[in-house]
Amino acid sequence: MKDFADVIAFHGHVCGGLALGYKACELAAQELGLDFSEDEEIVALTETDSCTVDAIQVLFGCTAGKGNLFVNNWGKTAFSFYRRDNNTSIRLVAIPDAVPKDPRMNELRPKIMRGDATEGENVEYHHLVHEHVDQILSIPAEKLFEIKETTLPLPSEASIYYNVMCSVCGEHVAEGRAKQVDGKYVCIPCQKK
Repeated sequence: MKDFADVIAFHGHVCGGLALGYKACELAAQELGLDFSEDEEIVALTETDSCTVDAIQVLFGCTAGKGNLFVNNWGKTAFSFYRRDNNTSIRLVAIPDAVPKDPRMNELRPKIMRGDATEGENVEYHHLVHEHVDQILSIPAEKLFEIKETTLPLPSEASIYYNVMCSVCGEHVAEGRAKQVDGKYVCIPCQKK
């Protein structure tokens, strides 16, 4: 498995979410024997669109383009991993406050996000973030997540569609994503008009 530095290089910055995603992958690899997925051998279904997802892309090779990464933005720090070769799966749900944040970090975050923190506050905040990340990375993954059974079925393998022309906008659309109306293809955006 690649290391945390590889995940940071892909993501662009260090944060607690990225570290938590890394630890989720660590636990999934341990429990299911996962490694990098060249094609669709591993499928990941996330319940968040947070920074955590980038760790899954780097460590397991799950991507939307390959059809083995499904992002449900439900606001839950939870991940389901599936192995196609032996039909095993696991759902990991983050344990709330397994790694409590320094109250000062929570206090500074709104100022940082608004862009009105002083230089000293920026330095202090980033120092606290790095300490928080170090804490997450030092804790055994099984203390960060509750291991559960998957609740959603394994998504089917990616479909490859021919392109057809939308009769309304004239743009190409994957045949499997277009609807036929009076014998003519209509893309999803045009269906909604």
